[in-house]
Amino acid sequence: MLNQIVALLETKENGLSLSEISRAMNAQPSAVLSMIDLLVKKGKLLEIGPDGQCCTACGGQAECNLLKARGKRYAAASSSVKNVPKAFLHQA
Repeated sequence: MLNQIVALLETKENGLSLSEISRAMNAQPSAVLSMIDLLVKKGKLLEIGPDGQCCTACGGQAECNLLKARGKRYAAASSSVKNVPKAFLHQA
């Protein structure tokens, strides 16, 4: 299933949210989140802000209403995420 998540995200230009990935994989979000965390740690996925921009690197994550309301998005590390400078992408 790990390879399926990476393959799914390689086809999505702006990444997907946890709920979108869970629906596409027909799996519980808690199970998918564990797999996503592992893939981020391994460098296979990138964690980006909900707007596809630099939210996760701005330093205001704790107070960010947009991030709280919409959550993080994830993209394959091998794909080019549209309009996101590499310096702003968060990798664990």
